[in-house]
Amino acid sequence: MILVHRPLNWPLAVFCLLTVALVTVACASPAAEQVSAPEVTDAPAAVLAPATAMSATATEPAAAPVAAEKIATPAAAPVESTAPLSVAPATDTPMPSTDASAFAFSLGEGTEARFKVEEVLARTGFKVATGITDEVSGSIVFDADGGVADESRIAVQAGTLTTDSNRRDGYVRDRTLETDTYPEVVFEPTSISGLPVPLIDAAGFHEFTITGDLTIKDQTRDVTWNAMAEFGEDGAVSGLASVEFTFDDFGMTKPSVAVVLSVEDTIRLEIDFVGTMATR
Repeated sequence: MILVHRPLNWPLAVFCLLTVALVTVACASPAAEQVSAPEVTDAPAAVLAPATAMSATATEPAAAPVAAEKIATPAAAPVESTAPLSVAPATDTPMPSTDASAFAFSLGEGTEARFKVEEVLARTGFKVATGITDEVSGSIVFDADGGVADESRIAVQAGTLTTDSNRRDGYVRDRTLETDTYPEVVFEPTSISGLPVPLIDAAGFHEFTITGDLTIKDQTRDVTWNAMAEFGEDGAVSGLASVEFTFDDFGMTKPSVAVVLSVEDTIRLEIDFVGTMATR
């Protein structure tokens, strides 16, 4: 065999080499994508979530909503844990009061009023002249807050005061108290201090003061009584209240008769009271 040596066609050789290279690269690209895929798994879960949902939708359509709910639940939990704070304003709501009604102390049978004046008589010497009456009525009314209400009033029928001397009684009625014109001695309480609150629940022995307006004849003065009382069962109350003032304080004429040598300026007014405390 005779070999004939032909010259190499360089343009054709170069074209063949380029064609082979392009085919090799095209065949190798799927492998490169498979190799680089694991590197994406290092991305944050938030980035991978959409891809996961898409793949789940293609195979199991119902799985995507369940996965979304499971992911959202932990995020909602902290919001629910703060829910009790929303009821805090309820603590500002006032609680119902057990003392929601007005109540009153009303004088009852057995109450007695009296005045006491020291005097010196010509025949017997020193004496405490005492005038007494059981014609006493009225009440002290308390509002729902425990304060004394304006309608509180206690009245003594001055014309019924009697002592151990008719002559003295006549002088006191006609000259000192002028009972035909001013038949009542009136006390209108305005405040009480020293008693427990609420007073409706008071029990046992207590000392206290009662302040208010005392009217004798046509004169009214602010006075304070010293009092003590025993609070018993079923609202029963009994005690003693007293106040002192002078004849001049109320424009009264001091008794002056032949047998009376002198009369002290101070008058002591007392009320032995018996009554009941009850709601109105």
